Amino acid sequence: MIVFLFGTWGSGKSYIGELIQRECGLLHVEADIQFDKQMLNALHAKKFHELDLTDYYDRVVRDIFNFQRRTNDFVVSQGIYQEHHRKMIFDVFSPDIRFVWVRSEDQALQKARLNERATRFGNPINAEVYEYMLEYWEDPKIPHHRLTNGPNVSLEAKAMLQNWGLCFGWET
Repeated sequence: MIVFLFGTWGSGKSYIGELIQRECGLLHVEADIQFDKQMLNALHAKKFHELDLTDYYDRVVRDIFNFQRRTNDFVVSQGIYQEHHRKMIFDVFSPDIRFVWVRSEDQALQKARLNERATRFGNPINAEVYEYMLEYWEDPKIPHHRLTNGPNVSLEAKAMLQNWGLCFGWET
């Protein structure tokens, strides 16, 4: 099964993916790291509307197929802001995919995380890019589960994965 974590930048997708990897041993893949220079430049220039993301999502699909050759069960995290891209991935991998919308309880904390990553690690996505991209966020219509990144996210993620038969040794 593919667990696909999606949500706005800084919502906690990577944190939850790493938590699942640590607690369940499932491979976690961050698709956002595949952004190319053209995509990053468009985001910073506030020209997202000019991007054709067809090649990018074709690469994401190819990568998911490649991971399926290595293991049956794994986690992918990616912002995937627009519904037609989610639906395309859903249609390709259904019924072997579960989408999980990761949300943050605290938008100020979300922005602070992004700015810290940008400063400390050179991450190209900062709070300014996050705010700009909010106008492009589309709430999901595809079948999905929700996780709220807050104090109980570990327990919620554990219950969700155990329900799917993916993880039984979770310690936290």
